[in-house]
Amino acid sequence: MRNAEKIPQIHKLPFPHVIVKDFLDEQTLDLVTYALAGLEYDFDESDLFNYLSFGLTDVDHPVINILRDDLGDETWRAKVAERFGVKSLSKIDMSAYVYGLGSFLLPHDDQVEGRIIAYSLHLTDVEMTEKMGGALDLYEADETGVSKLVKSIIPEYNSLIMFEVSEKSWHQVNEVLEDIQRLTVTGWYHA
Repeated sequence: MRNAEKIPQIHKLPFPHVIVKDFLDEQTLDLVTYALAGLEYDFDESDLFNYLSFGLTDVDHPVINILRDDLGDETWRAKVAERFGVKSLSKIDMSAYVYGLGSFLLPHDDQVEGRIIAYSLHLTDVEMTEKMGGALDLYEADETGVSKLVKSIIPEYNSLIMFEVSEKSWHQVNEVLEDIQRLTVTGWYHA
């Protein structure tokens, strides 16, 4: 079950984002990581990304259903909408991603119709460091489109990162530089 019931203060720059630590209780966390380890991931690659993925939005599995509720039940969606100051959120979608050695996701803004808040629940059970790669990098873009890296968030086990999707929400997962598996459940809250 969801351990976190409060959402900390939103960081406004470079775009609204927040980190919720200790999101799941230990028992649910163990069940979720075990369930995700048993999935048959697809290898996805293009010039913009390289990772393993598995769509979870429509998966009917007891543990995945609990996770879907923890991330997307009406109470939590209302808290997310209130904290970010956005209109009500109607649903979520979610997928699992594994970034191994050499995996990456280049800068993009997540703007697709209906996406309001992006989220990523980090489930890598090793203490990651900057040297390992795999950080979530946030960019600041000026009105001409020139951007610069202004913040790197090192994934912490059982932390939920959320940010508001907009023309300013440029971010990336930088290349994983060590032989680790950066596991996340990622998706969007929709209007």
